[in-house]
Amino acid sequence: MNGFCFSKGKLLFSLTDSLSELVSGGVSLQNGLSLLSERNSLLGECARFLHKSLSDGMAFSVALSVAPVLSVPDWYAAYISVAEECERLAPILSHVKSLLAHEKKTREKILSLLAYPCLVIFLTAAAGALSVFYFLPSFAPLFGENCAQIHGEAVKAMLGADFLLFCAFVLLVWVARKMLSSAPCLNVIQTMAFLSEHSVPTLHALSCAFAFVGREKNLAFALLSVRNRLLDGEKLCECFGSCFEKAGFKKEGRILSEFLYLCEQTGKQNGFARSACLLEAQNERREKILLASLQPVLLLLAAFYITVILKTAFLPYLTTFGGLL
Repeated sequence: MNGFCFSKGKLLFSLTDSLSELVSGGVSLQNGLSLLSERNSLLGECARFLHKSLSDGMAFSVALSVAPVLSVPDWYAAYISVAEECERLAPILSHVKSLLAHEKKTREKILSLLAYPCLVIFLTAAAGALSVFYFLPSFAPLFGENCAQIHGEAVKAMLGADFLLFCAFVLLVWVARKMLSSAPCLNVIQTMAFLSEHSVPTLHALSCAFAFVGREKNLAFALLSVRNRLLDGEKLCECFGSCFEKAGFKKEGRILSEFLYLCEQTGKQNGFARSACLLEAQNERREKILLASLQPVLLLLAAFYITVILKTAFLPYLTTFGGLL
């Protein structure tokens, strides 16, 4: 296997997969990297860099971030940092491997979803162009000078309709990414759920969850508020939900408040997990609605496009013949 067989994303997944298998089997991280460094591939080159960095006293999470052949997301480095601090490397490596696989699956799902709309929109635009530039000029001998004027109006209408199709496709891409990708708030709750189940202290888990905030300033404010109130001695069930609600995440805040309180009363520690399951189920319902409505919306859009072309390009000929055609 040569060094060009991996993209950076595939390389990170391959490295995580291999390390997860080795560490879960009882091999230390240092020895695991040493074994991987023997491979004559880009993975081996990456493992050699990481092994040398660890031997020089660098933290694994830092070494991953500065590795020249890797592209490591912030959330990945945050998980590894928590794994080092809390000595939970084996389960966390397995978890980040599943998250990388989920990201890949989400990208494939979005591309698969957009394939059909892209085909429909392309064929619709092609049909409009064929009508205006091929069929319409064939009527020119019948109407002489009037045909040039009608053809000009038809081209303008077609360009306007094409712009509408383009805007509709861009909107569809945005909606697909919004609905099929996990929201930052859900990512935060899922992170808290996983780390809580593996006995990672709440403050450490919050530090990891910050990596999923992205551009959501309100979410960052909510997590900061939770952290400050926990440091002041408040209970988790009293501050987490209320901080989320105040930051504008009312639905998520109410769900968290309910499940965290119930779990504290019953002695169970799965409030985040139950909240994440409920929110995931709601996301799945939205995905089903999107998939069910996609085809009717596209058919209506195509019908509107063809109607605009027919009305502008061919209706004048019909009215010229006094409705005979």
